[in-house]
Amino acid sequence: MALYLLGYQPTLAIPPIKQNLARAEQFSQTQDIQTTKLEFPFALPHPGYLTTSYSSWHPGVDIAAGLGMPIKPIAPGKVIETSYGFWGLGHFVVIEHEQSFRSTYGHMGRIFVKAGDTVSAFSTLGEVGMTGRTSGPHTHLEITKNDKYVDPKTILPEIPNWSKFASGKNAPQGSAN
Repeated sequence: MALYLLGYQPTLAIPPIKQNLARAEQFSQTQDIQTTKLEFPFALPHPGYLTTSYSSWHPGVDIAAGLGMPIKPIAPGKVIETSYGFWGLGHFVVIEHEQSFRSTYGHMGRIFVKAGDTVSAFSTLGEVGMTGRTSGPHTHLEITKNDKYVDPKTILPEIPNWSKFASGKNAPQGSAN
């Protein structure tokens, strides 16, 4: 009663949340999702272990391997650049693939291809090395689609994680553990 005397008059109204739900039910929200089937399966450039994952400051993955191990492309394509970045990737190769994908392979010891070469999944791009800024032999692999970085782990076969093997868990077959 005191509220009525202060000028408060209750109204019968639907709460805003219920109004919005009622309006939303009137509309059908559907979205056609287009999936793209890749014309080629992606493959790892060589056997090895994941030592550094993709992140905002590391736009690729590092796959540790033996010095001199052959590096294969993740898919067929055309070599668009080979170069040497003294402070960063060292010797590196960039390949353009179908469907606007590009892959970059860094820290290579030797490069066997040149810009303009067409490569198949069986081609050897070069060898695992330690050029550029690195603490051990590995391949730094970056993948972009439409010039935007993609986490390689989302499209490549599983890369064994080094930490599992370093702890002695899940040691590869034939190991001494």
